[in-house]
Amino acid sequence: MKNQEITADQIDSDIDKLFSNILVQSEMEVELPSRGKLYKGYKGVKLIPLTFEDEQKILLARDTGYDPINEILEKCVKGVEVPELVSMDKMYLLMKVRELSYGPIYKFDYNCPKCSESSKVHLDLASELPVEYVPDDFADPQELELPVLRVKAKVRMPRNYELHYLEGIEESISNTFRFVKEIDGNSNPMFIQKVLKKMHIRDRKLISECISTSKYGIQSQFKFVCGHCNASQVVGVPFTASFFSVT
Repeated sequence: MKNQEITADQIDSDIDKLFSNILVQSEMEVELPSRGKLYKGYKGVKLIPLTFEDEQKILLARDTGYDPINEILEKCVKGVEVPELVSMDKMYLLMKVRELSYGPIYKFDYNCPKCSESSKVHLDLASELPVEYVPDDFADPQELELPVLRVKAKVRMPRNYELHYLEGIEESISNTFRFVKEIDGNSNPMFIQKVLKKMHIRDRKLISECISTSKYGIQSQFKFVCGHCNASQVVGVPFTASFFSVT
């Protein structure tokens, strides 16, 4: 009878106490590839692992077309606003949440493009994917010297809430102006749009590389050697639905 008299609030309180120590012990402090230079009031980032309930939501979401990535980050990341994340930090945090939740080994099947045989790959996310951190003098926007026009341009990195502008080739081309702050000291958006359309491909490519900042962050490619034909190739980590599951 005593157990029946316990209220729902008391049960929730007891459950919170039961898991409180585990959550504290499971927390992971990480250093972002950007070193937090791009976020106001930054004092560090901590991660907590996914729960079984979270995993079930992710598995169910894959059948609906819903992308749970931002929801995962909102739940597991403390110390930085998820909409404000730049791509290098977002990718790094996803890898670390996966590592914290399931361990560093990620297993997946890979079909060799040379012999077409399937291999089981065991990738150590903690040791086989190096991280490139920004230099001490890194700033956003970055100042570039355009090689053909021979003038300076200031280009900023897109935030997580702006990534929809870059989802396709056409969208990326038409929205580049949003991330160019100045060209030759002129910050007028109409001026920038018209200059970008007339720009030499070398100048345009440099701006695009600056926007993507692919040289910083976790390097999500690794060397794979086929056990069947011994072919060697560089492979990207497959971000399938199974990335956030035990199997």
